[in-house]
Amino acid sequence: MMESSDFDGIKRDISLTVTGIFEDFEQEHNCLPTLEEFRKLFDGYAEQYIGPLDKLRVEGITSQLEKRQAREQKIWRAASELEAEQRALRS
Repeated sequence: MMESSDFDGIKRDISLTVTGIFEDFEQEHNCLPTLEEFRKLFDGYAEQYIGPLDKLRVEGITSQLEKRQAREQKIWRAASELEAEQRALRS
């Protein structure tokens, strides 16, 4: 299934970023970031991964806005899963 392998690839691509956010935050503040803090910190990275509107390719979708939304959903879903894994590892 294409959807699953694409999601797994995104998750692999951002896993080091998510881990880095937790490590940096923990070093600086001696605690884990709240959900809001994590989302704010990851937001800048998400924009990099989504890419410019005119360069997006999502199979079966022609609208640029729909492509962006589909990619954004996958990235944030992956980030949420990785965030939960980091919290579990660090608690």
